[in-house]
Amino acid sequence: MFPWNTGTESVSFLTWEFWQKYGVAIFDKLVVIVSIIAVTWLALKVRKILISRIFLITRLDVKQRDTLESLLLSFTRYVFVIIALLMCLSNLGVEVGPIIAGAGVIGLAVGFGAQTLVKDLITGFFIIFEDQFSVGDYVTINNGEINGTVVSVGLRATKIRTWAQHVVVIQNSEIRISQNYNREKMRAIVNVTVPYETDPADVERAVHSVSQYMVQHMKHLFLLDDKGEVIEPPQLYGITDVENNALGAKYTAVALVKDVHYFTACKEMRRLLVEELKSGGVHISYPRRVERKDAEVLYNA
Repeated sequence: MFPWNTGTESVSFLTWEFWQKYGVAIFDKLVVIVSIIAVTWLALKVRKILISRIFLITRLDVKQRDTLESLLLSFTRYVFVIIALLMCLSNLGVEVGPIIAGAGVIGLAVGFGAQTLVKDLITGFFIIFEDQFSVGDYVTINNGEINGTVVSVGLRATKIRTWAQHVVVIQNSEIRISQNYNREKMRAIVNVTVPYETDPADVERAVHSVSQYMVQHMKHLFLLDDKGEVIEPPQLYGITDVENNALGAKYTAVALVKDVHYFTACKEMRRLLVEELKSGGVHISYPRRVERKDAEVLYNA
C-alpha cells in the first residue's frame, strides 16, 4: 500500500506535510556526508604538512626523502579516502561490516596469489628507506650478475643500465647482495705482476713517481681534506701474491679517490704504472716457458 493511499483518505504527495519528514532525514544525511568530506579534506591537508615538516628535520638524502614522502602521502591518502567512504555508506544505512569482511577475504586470497609482489614491495621499501643505492649510483648486484648505473628505484623493481647501455629490470626481491660504488669515497686498488727477479725497490720507485705525477696533474681525482691536500695519494701497499700461477710477484698500489672518479683513477694508475715500469726496464709478467738443456746433450747434438 502506498504511503499516500490510506484506504479511507487520500494524502497528496505534492504537499509539504508529506515530504517534510523525508526532507529532514535527507538533509541530515547530506549534512553528515558533507561534514565527513570536509573533515577528510582537512585531514589530507594536515597530514601533508606534517609529513613534509617531519622529513625536513631528518638527515635523509634529498632523493631518498622525496621518495619516502611521496610513498607516505600516497598511502595515507588511500587510507583516509577509504575510511571516509565507509563512513558515508554507513551514514546512508549500508551495512559496512559485510563489505569489510568481504574485502578481507578477497585481500587474503590475493595475498596468497601475490606473495612475490608483496615481497618485492617490502624489499623495495627497505632499499629506499635504508638508502642502499640511489638513482645515478654505479652498483654490482648479486656478486657481479648485473653491473651498471641505477636508472630508477621503485617499490617493485629496480632498473639498471649496463655498460652496453642495456636497461636491466630486476625485481627487488631478487636483490640479495649489492655493492655501491658511489658513497663519497672509494679506494682504488691496482695490481701489477712483475717477474720474480725484479728488485722490489724498482717497483716502489715507479709507484712513487706515478704518485707524484698524479697528485700534481690529476689532483681532482683524489679525496681531499679541509686544506685541499690529498688524503691518500697512490702508494705501494706491498707484495700481495707470490704464487699467481707462476707468473711472478704481484704488487698492489692503493689510493683514496672520489667515488665519481673511481674508474678513471684506476685506469690512469694502471696506464702510468705500466709506462713507468717500462721506462725503468721492468717488464710486466706474462706466461713464459723456459727450456733447459743439459750440457752433455747439447754437446752431443
